[in-house]
Amino acid sequence: MSLITNIYKKKLVQRYDKDGIIPYLSFKDFEGLKCEENSFINSKNASISYFFYNFDNFDDSKIILFLHGIGPGHTAYMNEIYTICKAGYKVLTLDYMGCDKSGGEALESLNEPTRDVCDLLNHLKINKEVIVVGHSLGAYTSINILRLRDEIKKGVIISGFIDISDLLKSLVKMNGFVKKVLKYEKEINSDYFNDKYNYDFLKNTNKKLLFIHSKDDQLVPYEISTKQIEEMNNHSFEFVITDGKKHNPNYTAEAVNYMNDVFSKYNALVKQKKLKTFEEKKNYFNDVLLSKITEQDNEIWNKIFSFLKK
Repeated sequence: MSLITNIYKKKLVQRYDKDGIIPYLSFKDFEGLKCEENSFINSKNASISYFFYNFDNFDDSKIILFLHGIGPGHTAYMNEIYTICKAGYKVLTLDYMGCDKSGGEALESLNEPTRDVCDLLNHLKINKEVIVVGHSLGAYTSINILRLRDEIKKGVIISGFIDISDLLKSLVKMNGFVKKVLKYEKEINSDYFNDKYNYDFLKNTNKKLLFIHSKDDQLVPYEISTKQIEEMNNHSFEFVITDGKKHNPNYTAEAVNYMNDVFSKYNALVKQKKLKTFEEKKNYFNDVLLSKITEQDNEIWNKIFSFLKK
C-alpha cells in the first residue's frame, strides 16, 4: 500500500470516536425529545447503530433521514435534529461504520456511508416518504442516495461536495494524490465507487433538491461544488447561498464566530503547552455553551421547512 494511501487512511477515513474532551449534546438536553436506538449488521458485517428522534404528535407521513458529516457520529448534530423534530418531523439517523456507536475498525472510504445508508434502508423497508438531509460528507452521501434510490425524491444538501476528486484537488496540491486515492476508493468499496456519476445525475434528474452553502466555506469550497450546480440551471433545484458562515451555513453568524473563537483559543493553548493533561483539556470546555456553539439560524431553517412542505 502506497504512502499516499496510508496518509489518506490515517487522516481522513480513520476510526472516529469521541475523545472525552470535547463535549456533545444528547437528546436528554432537549425537553420532551424522544430517542429510540437500534442496530443492524451491514453488508460488511459491522454493527451499525441507528436512531429515531421525535416529539409527540409528529407528522407520521414522512421521515427525515439526517446524514452526519465526517467525525464521531450524529450527536455533533443534535441541535439540527432537535430543530427538525421541533418542526413536527420524525428524524432517522445513524452513525456510519467506524463512527462512535457503530462497529468497524475505521470509516475506510468516503463512499462507505452510502453503503451503510443503502443497507439501512434495505433493513427498515420504510413504506412512507423519506426526505434526505445531509451536511458535508453527509451531503455528498445524500446526493449518492438520491441517485441510487428511486423511492427518495427530495433532499437538502448543506455544504456538500459533489465529487471526491474535485474536493481532493481543492484541498491537496500534490501530483498523483487524487489518482491514488480514487484507486484506493474503488478497491475498498467498488460497489459504491462514484467517479463523476453525480454530475450526470444532477444534470438530468427531476428530483427536488435544495442546496445551502456559504461562499467562504474553506473545507468544501463553494466554487468547486454548489456553484457548479447552480450553473447547470436545473429548475428542480433551489439554492440558499450565504456568506460569513464558513462550513456551517445553517448556524447563526454569532455561533460560527463563537465556535471559531472557542477552538482557536483551545488549539493555541495546547500548542503553547498550557493545556497538557486530559483533565486540563476537558476542563477548558466547562464554560463553553454547547447550545450557543451550535445555535441554528431560524431564517435558513424556515427556508428548509418551506422546501420540505412543497
